[in-house]
Amino acid sequence: MIYIGLWIIVGVANFFVIKGTPELTFQNAWVDSLVFSLIYFVIGIGLWYMVRYSDLNKRSIGELAFSHLTAATFVLLGWLGPSYLLLKWIFSNDIAYIQFLDDSLTIRLVAGILIYLAIVVIYYLIINFRELREQQTRESELKGLLKESELNLLRSQIRPHFLFNSLNSISSLTITNPEKAQEMVINLSAFMRYSLDSANQTLSSMERELYHADLYMDIEKVRFGDRLDLEKNVDPATETREVPAMILQPLLENAVKYGVYEATEAITISLEVGLEKEMLKIRVVNPYEEASDQHKGTGTGLKNIEQRLLHLYGRNDLMKVVKSKEFFLVELKIPPYVRKN
Repeated sequence: MIYIGLWIIVGVANFFVIKGTPELTFQNAWVDSLVFSLIYFVIGIGLWYMVRYSDLNKRSIGELAFSHLTAATFVLLGWLGPSYLLLKWIFSNDIAYIQFLDDSLTIRLVAGILIYLAIVVIYYLIINFRELREQQTRESELKGLLKESELNLLRSQIRPHFLFNSLNSISSLTITNPEKAQEMVINLSAFMRYSLDSANQTLSSMERELYHADLYMDIEKVRFGDRLDLEKNVDPATETREVPAMILQPLLENAVKYGVYEATEAITISLEVGLEKEMLKIRVVNPYEEASDQHKGTGTGLKNIEQRLLHLYGRNDLMKVVKSKEFFLVELKIPPYVRKN
């Protein structure tokens, strides 16, 4: 469309220039404009392929200049020669026009060079624009793949840590309480099956995450018995909301780590899920003794969650951690996920 528009402008300009010459007729003007513009239009299409397949990055300025000088020479000969012959044949009896045609050769030659330069520049701009757009598309796809790989890596870090702890507990229970060991194996199998099913999913429903959280807590209750209890307060309206897959389990694991290990009496972990305007709000609270540092760990689980939220939603203010002398609180705010087309 740009190329066609360029030639419409050139043709119209050529028509009005010739029409303004007193000794020339209307027919002289439109036929002259049509012949010169149409022939150059066809030749110019061939220039696209020369420009398209000339790699600017692999050619020196001298090579490029020589290439275009040669091409411009052939273009001008292929344009002016046939145009002059055709017009002299059409207006062979029109002495005034033939004289005008001969006198305008120099001007047409200069105009032809300028048109050549304009066409080549436009072609290079179009090619550069296309390459830039393709590069941006590739970079966007690569960023998407990298982002997905990082999310998969972050999710994969959850399973080994929990699995090792569970296997160690099962090993101990096989001696002290085989029935509980069997129960824990069944729950662990269901838990891992769900984890594998969710491995390739970026998002999950809150309902599925709550089911996953119950499986996790059933396993931990086998380990800790009456010392551990979970109190849930879930708004039913939240169960259909999309959340990052496997987001609750590390929160509960963190609560168990900070709340149960050193406790000598029964403790209750509180899980609240509700809506706050457009945000899904998740709060996990557990008792905490600040002086106990034996099982404090490195905080990898919470950092993992924070990074996943940053990757998915592009915000670093979606997680809040409050640690006091008596309780440990983690609060997540999860906005609706906007899928990109």
